[in-house]
Order: sequence, then C-alpha cells, then structure tokens
Amino acid sequence: MSYFNQLPKIKFLNQDIVNLATSVKLHKLIKADAFALLNYVIKDGESPDTVAFNYYSDPSYAWLVLLSNNIIDPYFEWPLSVYDFTQFIKKKYGSIPAAQAITIHCEHNTKDITVSADSLTVSNGVSSGDYTAVDAYTYWDKVNENRKFIKLVNVSYLAAVTEQFNNLV
Repeated sequence: MSYFNQLPKIKFLNQDIVNLATSVKLHKLIKADAFALLNYVIKDGESPDTVAFNYYSDPSYAWLVLLSNNIIDPYFEWPLSVYDFTQFIKKKYGSIPAAQAITIHCEHNTKDITVSADSLTVSNGVSSGDYTAVDAYTYWDKVNENRKFIKLVNVSYLAAVTEQFNNLV
C-alpha cells in the first residue's frame, strides 16, 4: 500500500495533485496502548524505507515510519548520515571550523534556560559564567542526533493500523 495513493487529490494549476495537507493522527489508529509504539534508533544512512524493510519486512511501510513520528518532510526532518551532515554544515557555514566559531545561543549550566548570545547580560545576580555558549556545529549535531530516536508501530499492530488507516482516508 502506498501512503500517498490513499490521500485525496485536489486541483492545482489545472492538475490533480495529492493533498499533502491531509493527514491522519496516529493516536486515532492505536489509541493509548503503551505497547503499540516501540523505541527505535536510526542507524547511520538508514532511510524511512530501509527502516520499514528492516522492521516490517516491507519498504512500502515507510509511510508508517514517518506517520508514527509526525514527520511531514523526510528531507528536512529525517536524521542526516555523517557524510550528509558534514556536507550540510559546509554548505550552511562554509566549513566545520566556521560553524564551531559561531555562537547560536547560550544554555544555563544547571537550569533549563536558553538565551540568545546577544541578550546574555550580567544583571540580578546572573553572570555569564552561569551559561555555556553553544556553537552552530554543536547545535545542529544535537538536533541531528535527537532525530535518530524514533517510535515504530509494533509489528503486531500492523494489520489493524493499516485497516483503520484505509477506513479513515
């Protein structure tokens, strides 16, 4: 089953196109079952269809991998491989050392507080020593690393989820 073939079509510039604004909330499919979603860590270079093949034995379930993680645009929301991440940094900042030289924001050392580098001032007993500067490379590396931790619909729920999905769209 192809996810996009199931979605309704709309007219755009006199052509029928898939309405990507249509979506199904996964919680409607699996309710609040604690065993319905399992943790998965994406390995370097894995794509949604690779994950679907490795877990569901069918790459056509890539739509379910994306849906279960609220990923709308896999090009920008899927973790980059080490090579692609390096290329991204070089394209965005010119080089890795240049990215490491740019401060994106500052994080408090003990509290969950983030402030822009420009707004960090010493006042009310707060000193810049309470904050750590986060450079662009470190920031994007953390974002990319966090994207590797996803949820997959338990394979035992696959038939039920697929049937319910077809009924909803």
